[in-house]
Amino acid sequence: MRLQPSTKRLILLAGLAWLIFATLTLVDSSLGQALASLQGLAKGDLYSLFRIWGSLWPWILFSIALALSSPAINPARLRNQCAFLLLSPALGGGLAEVLKVTLRRERPAELGAYVFRAWSDRPWSSSGLGLPSSHAAVAFGGSMALIVLFPRLRWPALVMAVGCALTRLISGAHYPTDAYLGALVGAVTGLVLARWLRIPVAQLGHDQPGANQP
Repeated sequence: MRLQPSTKRLILLAGLAWLIFATLTLVDSSLGQALASLQGLAKGDLYSLFRIWGSLWPWILFSIALALSSPAINPARLRNQCAFLLLSPALGGGLAEVLKVTLRRERPAELGAYVFRAWSDRPWSSSGLGLPSSHAAVAFGGSMALIVLFPRLRWPALVMAVGCALTRLISGAHYPTDAYLGALVGAVTGLVLARWLRIPVAQLGHDQPGANQP
């Protein structure tokens, strides 16, 4: 069976993502210790700004702001875009929580060897589990939504998402692979959701119809 070019590309990207994850596991402890040694940076407004990017509160506010600031957009399309801006980080974070209780790898204890929780111990609780980072998943899910809706915001959105992931490493709450897998979960969730909702790409400040719209 001959694979379509798009299928080949997906397989290649999936393989590359897995290779990066496998490579990170080799340096998880040492890299995590190096970043956790920067805990003196875990304070101040900038740190808090990056940190909160991984919660749902800014995405709720952004969704409301989009609804109030874009009256010229068709109401149905506007509702779709606002829902996308909120659902992308919410679903990314939710999927990360499901993966946590499935993979069951605990948060780093002084960034030593991996510890996996037994299924008999709090089988449905994600408390104390770290793979993947739900904050990173929320941050990248939300940033991906911003990038899809407003391509000109791609670099600020990416910087904020990466900054959020770094706060989780600097605080010592996660291994680098936790943050990487969380970022991957959030970004893929945003892309899949955009395709499912048929979200058109818009220029910042302008409503631009998609290819299938008049």
